[in-house]
Amino acid sequence: MFLKLDWGIIWPIVNIVVFYLLLRKFLFGPVAAIMEKRKEMISKDLMDAKAAKEEAAQIKSEYEESLRKAKDEAGQIISDARERAKNEYQEKVKKANEEAAQIRQNAQKDIEAEKQQAIAGLQSEIAGIALMAAAKVVEKETGSEENEKILDDFLKEAGV
Repeated sequence: MFLKLDWGIIWPIVNIVVFYLLLRKFLFGPVAAIMEKRKEMISKDLMDAKAAKEEAAQIKSEYEESLRKAKDEAGQIISDARERAKNEYQEKVKKANEEAAQIRQNAQKDIEAEKQQAIAGLQSEIAGIALMAAAKVVEKETGSEENEKILDDFLKEAGV
C-alpha cells in the first residue's frame, strides 16, 4: 500500500499554505499591531486614570486640610468675638455702675443741700414766729425782765 499523492490534493494544500501565509502577512500582522496599539492605549489610559485618581486624592486632602483650617479659624474668630463682647459688656457694666454711683453721690449732695436749705428756712420761720410771740408777750408785759431773758435765751438757741 502505497500512499499515492494525487495532484488534486496537492493544489488545495498549496493553496491553503499560500492563503495562510497571505493571511499571516496581511491579516494577522496588522491585527496583532492593532491589538498591540490597543493594549498600549488601554495601558496609557489606565496610567492616566491612576494619575488622575492620585491627583484627585491629593486635591481632596488639600481641600479637607483647608476646610479644617477654615473651621479652626472660624472657631478662633468666634472665640475672639465672644471674648471682645464679654470684655465690652464688662466695661459697659463697670461704666454704668460708676455713673450710677456718681448719680447717687450727686443726689445725696442735692438732698443734703435741700435739707440744709429746709432747716435754714424752718429756723428763720421759727425765729420769726418766736419774735412775733415774744413781741406779743412784751406788749402785754412791757418791762418784765424775766420775759426779756426768756426771749434772749430763745434767740441764742435759735442761732439768730
